[in-house]
Amino acid sequence: MLPLLTYPLAIIGLITLPALAAIYLLRNRFRRRQVSSLMLWQLQERSREGGVKVQKVQLPFIFFLELLILALLVTAATGPRWKMAQNLRPLIVILDDSVSMQATTSKGIPRDRATAALEKLFRSEKFLTIRFMLAGSRPRLLGSPVNNAAEAMALLKTWQCQSPVAATDAGIALATDMGKGKALLLVVTDQIPLSTIDEGTRLQWWAFGEALPNTGFINAGRTAFGDKDRCLFEIRNFAKEHVTTALEIRSGNSVIRQTRLNLEPDATKRVVLNLPRQTPEIDALLSDDALAVDNRVHLLPPVRRRVRVSVAVQDEALRELIKRTLDVTELRAAIEASPELVIHDSPGIPRGTNAWSLELISGENAVAHHGPFVVDTSHPLAAGIALEGIVWSATPKTNSATYLPIISTANQTLLAVTEDIIGRKRMILNVTPKLSTIAQAPPWPVLFWNLLNWRRQELPGLEEVNYRPGTDVSIRTKGAQIDLIRPDGGTEQLAVGDGELIARTDWPGLYTIKAAEGEWQFAVNLLSAGESDLTANKAGEWGKWITAEDTRREYASMLWLFVLLALAAMAFHLFLLTHSRSKI
Repeated sequence: MLPLLTYPLAIIGLITLPALAAIYLLRNRFRRRQVSSLMLWQLQERSREGGVKVQKVQLPFIFFLELLILALLVTAATGPRWKMAQNLRPLIVILDDSVSMQATTSKGIPRDRATAALEKLFRSEKFLTIRFMLAGSRPRLLGSPVNNAAEAMALLKTWQCQSPVAATDAGIALATDMGKGKALLLVVTDQIPLSTIDEGTRLQWWAFGEALPNTGFINAGRTAFGDKDRCLFEIRNFAKEHVTTALEIRSGNSVIRQTRLNLEPDATKRVVLNLPRQTPEIDALLSDDALAVDNRVHLLPPVRRRVRVSVAVQDEALRELIKRTLDVTELRAAIEASPELVIHDSPGIPRGTNAWSLELISGENAVAHHGPFVVDTSHPLAAGIALEGIVWSATPKTNSATYLPIISTANQTLLAVTEDIIGRKRMILNVTPKLSTIAQAPPWPVLFWNLLNWRRQELPGLEEVNYRPGTDVSIRTKGAQIDLIRPDGGTEQLAVGDGELIARTDWPGLYTIKAAEGEWQFAVNLLSAGESDLTANKAGEWGKWITAEDTRREYASMLWLFVLLALAAMAFHLFLLTHSRSKI
């Protein structure tokens, strides 16, 4: 651990060392002697004026002793202090885990430069413990606290920098709370601090960034559009000058489109492409630049899940009305085998099926209701339904207490739902269409669209397949757990609760889900304008850990040691001088 110098300017005193050497090397060192003749001495002087041998400089021992004395005095003048072992503090390093730390700068990749600087710090300074915190979409700890440089560098190898944002402020707040005001904090990033770092906060800020031009995708999507897929790409130029970049869209080995984009400074270009619905996953690529991760977008075909519906309605007119309404929603599958929803008008519950059921109740004795209607708009079945001006005829009927009313009027429940012991939804719709106006009004198809959409959302699998990092992905399965294979090849087992699991998408790439019902994939693309913009990145250091009060309390002065050593050396120097004179 390096010492702390209270008065570092005193190092200027080291110029006395070469001055002392000059005195010994440049002066003539002769002793007075009485001789009978100078003849032989003149001959010796002439012989030294030339020759082929180099004369070795011979310095006395006392010269080196004087050098040591001067060095000790100069060191004492700097006021050296050493950290006392009992006052070592823990260190918490907040690591910027965003993708901009992977940018290619003129001095190298910021993450690699930061790793080298941290290794130098760990080998030169001592800390009670070292702990890392990743500041990504949300701050999280990286491993357990370590005690030495080797263990710390092993943990740093898992620092990937894949997040679409760096929650640095949240990381500092969490680290401050964990450290309880005693830990030293170090932020490692590629941007300057947004505010001044006050003295006494025990916070240092190291930045390893560089302002660079960059072009990248900031938005991309692929949605079902009738019998086609519509793809949207937005590319932005994060630079102050004009940029030309190549855009290539591929599906496997086939090139779908190639073009060159001319982008003005800070301009955004939008590209829309219609593809056949049978087109498999596609890749959109831009030319290489400072940041590679935002130059690629991977889009999977959108989910087109349809619900298998069986219409078992005895009344022919009502059956045809239901079928036409289901066709309008475009959510009904073409086949009815193994139905996932049964619509019927017979009393009781269809047996031998795990499907949901909607029972229609109608009759000639129906009573017309003009409202007001009470609608639970928070329920999926009633989303977007407005019944003002609607005539709703319903058969007088007392519903079971186990049913939850969704739409009702006066003391009559018109739409209700319940759930049996194995999780099947059972619904009752009390309506006589031929005596009502609702079948000719917008609420009628909306009601059935809500029904099929709700059933579709409850089917096993994914509702969407293309996401941004940090988005929660909903996965429905009947199994107790799933295997989530991440883009880096790592596998994580996740427990499923109530048939649904929410997975985090922290890294860009392709994810695979293995569940009891099958295997699914979803893609995560960066699409982060904040990370693609490298123009504000910078390098530098801000803040300090040690204050004058910390120096006084936590660092022990070593001035007395160097003074004592200098005094001892001077006493020995005096002894040598007096001893040599006594022999003359």
